[in-house]
Amino acid sequence: MGRWFLPVFLESGGSLHIDEHVVDASLASPRAVRELIETYGFTFRRSLGQNFLVDGNVLRSIIRTADVRADDTIVEIGAGIGTLTRALASCAKRVLTIEIDTRLHPILHETMTHYDNIELLTLDALALDWRGLWQDYELTQAKVVANLPYYITSPLLVNLLTAELPWESLVVMMQREVAERLVAKPATKAYGTITVLASYYSNVEICQIVPPTVFMPQPAVDSAIVKFTMGRSKVEVVDSALLWQVIKAGFAQRRKTLINSLAATPLGGTIAKSTWRKILLECGIDPQRRAETLTMEDFVVLTNKLSDYYSTV
Repeated sequence: MGRWFLPVFLESGGSLHIDEHVVDASLASPRAVRELIETYGFTFRRSLGQNFLVDGNVLRSIIRTADVRADDTIVEIGAGIGTLTRALASCAKRVLTIEIDTRLHPILHETMTHYDNIELLTLDALALDWRGLWQDYELTQAKVVANLPYYITSPLLVNLLTAELPWESLVVMMQREVAERLVAKPATKAYGTITVLASYYSNVEICQIVPPTVFMPQPAVDSAIVKFTMGRSKVEVVDSALLWQVIKAGFAQRRKTLINSLAATPLGGTIAKSTWRKILLECGIDPQRRAETLTMEDFVVLTNKLSDYYSTV
């Protein structure tokens, strides 16, 4: 069928950037959303965390943050009525959009009809085999761009990161509180498992704080556009699956000392407490510290030392 909007790029400093005037933002308004949901008799389900974007400026900001280009393949999680989907399709080569709520599919068939570069996937993003998706759709490069339901944000990010796929970047709208956890510093209340994991696999930055008024219905809290520029830490871990186990074990009982927290988990059940003390000291880590005081590099060093221990027993 072709597209309503064809991507236009402007030369700037030797690279090509999207002319934001051609981004398809035609659904990013309260009127457009209201007309569609009334026409199709759609009702929002709080359990699915459905908050549709109704602001064109924020929509264009997401596209700009993701640096969407004409040869990009985009994976979108949570199509909704297709507001972000259409914006992405007007700029990118290919859009794979995931929407588990089949009640939205009749709306999406209408709003996506003028684009031939969108594929709608009825999948549960939380249960998805991301490696299988790459193989099934023959992806060689891709970016994730999503306005995520709040309730799936943290577990979904864990799945995306630990799948260890060559994502170029992830640009995600999420709850501000979760965003602040992702960029938290050690020894702060917000610092935790997702902070450490994300910092190992990517550089995370909060690009914009977004008020509730840009959504329908309006959530009770602020949101944030967060960008993950993918690339592993310079401090390489020998066993990334073990790293995630160590991180989770360390924070399992965050008020306890590190040695007690580690020893109390299934990971530590086969290792004597005296051995844990020895391993931690060899890493230059005081066993009486708490997990929240360790840097990502500390966790990598500990994981590698633990891997050495397992290989010798």
